Amino acid sequence: MADRWQDMNEGDIEEALTKQFGGLWRSWNSDKAPFRRSVAQFTEGKDGRLVMTGLLVLDDAITTDRLKSVPVRALENSWSLTRNADAREEIRAFPKLSREGRTPEEFADLVAQHYKAWAAIVAHPVAAMATDAGVKPPTVHGWVREARLRGFLPPASRGKAG
Repeated sequence: MADRWQDMNEGDIEEALTKQFGGLWRSWNSDKAPFRRSVAQFTEGKDGRLVMTGLLVLDDAITTDRLKSVPVRALENSWSLTRNADAREEIRAFPKLSREGRTPEEFADLVAQHYKAWAAIVAHPVAAMATDAGVKPPTVHGWVREARLRGFLPPASRGKAG
């Protein structure tokens, strides 16, 4: 059975899995992929974002450590962004996340705008904002905290972007 999947191209695998199991199946094979062949299933969550609901991995050995290295958050964000290209273009139209030339109030408002836009399309808006701004997530967490303290974002709910 495994040999059958090894010989198929990515598009055929995605189509076969979608037909058999439903959802949206997408391959990811890059230098950073932990397995020789990896395909993930995504379905739309309650909030409209894509959530990983299935995983097919093929390789010589599948270990706990290698399974832990599957980038679930990054994959969900990536496919949600691909699916929500229009929303991403809207975010690109925002001014760049930078304190330069802005008062603390103006910057906190800008952070809130970015956060709300990202939260509408990805499960982890801080990670997406950090990547987009070229900074580390703890930096963005500080910015978001400041935006909350200044009243531009509501108080955080544990485990939920918003």
